[in-house]
Amino acid sequence: MALLSMRWNPIVRPLAAIVLAAGLGLAGCNNQTDTSHNVEQTKDKASDDKNVATPANADKDKAAEPKTNVAYPAFDDKDPLHQPFAKATRQGDDLPSGWERPPDTTVTGKSVFKLNQEVVRQWETIRFVTPDGKRLGYAATIETPLGALDIDLRPDLAPNHVRNFVALARAGYYDGLFFDRIYHDEAVDDPKQRFDEIEAGCPLGTGEPGYGGIGYWLNPEFNPSDKVTHEEGTVGACRGYDKDSAACRFYITLCKFPNLDGNFTVFGKVTRGLDVAAKIFEQPIIVSPQDADNSRRPEKPVTMQKVTIHVYERDR
Repeated sequence: MALLSMRWNPIVRPLAAIVLAAGLGLAGCNNQTDTSHNVEQTKDKASDDKNVATPANADKDKAAEPKTNVAYPAFDDKDPLHQPFAKATRQGDDLPSGWERPPDTTVTGKSVFKLNQEVVRQWETIRFVTPDGKRLGYAATIETPLGALDIDLRPDLAPNHVRNFVALARAGYYDGLFFDRIYHDEAVDDPKQRFDEIEAGCPLGTGEPGYGGIGYWLNPEFNPSDKVTHEEGTVGACRGYDKDSAACRFYITLCKFPNLDGNFTVFGKVTRGLDVAAKIFEQPIIVSPQDADNSRRPEKPVTMQKVTIHVYERDR
């Protein structure tokens, strides 16, 4: 029995219907928007990141930040780990199906235009390999009033989505935004078959369909033949009908859901704080007929107070 996914919106439903016909349930996030941040705040944020805090399973002695005074190879269209911004993205003059133009400012008052410029500026400063061939790992800590979530980012799965998340976090985009949507669905004849998820990063703070970009969208980094699975704590990129319509919004799954595998870009995994994610999921919700099936907005959305990026050298 396929589950009906609660992350569908009117834009994704045509695609979902096709997948259901094949015996799958496809979840699709509401359309997303992005936001922007003032340049001075960005400088402060970037300096904060240099106080590298490694994830729990990393060797603290190997914490590292890519150095700016060494010769890194140029970004190259043929290098899957280091693609230029123009190669990795769909540009803003070509809106994905059903999407709206980005707002001028986010709900937190940050300029979308400035954020766009800051992401472009930072893009080629975010490296996953050092000049001497050592692999760099990235992790993120999301601080909320309910506790913190640690996420191990996976450039080996989706380098451009990781680079985008890192650039947005360093620019301060996520700071002050919300976990704005809660999703729950279950099979009619078997409540044990369920899909639970939280979503974050809408620039309007509402999870409203039709928004999610700040002038660009990411090319997909998933393939139906990939063996990337959606386990509890999987972090992935929300998108609309078009595969290249992910930008700033992301989801965290709270249970296994293999029906998403090969349909959405996975770029991380929660390593600490799943209990916090569960608390966010359990918040009281607003039931509105205007929302997509099983997609609900929290009465008091939980705030992402700060998102901090950590960089370290990987053993492998």
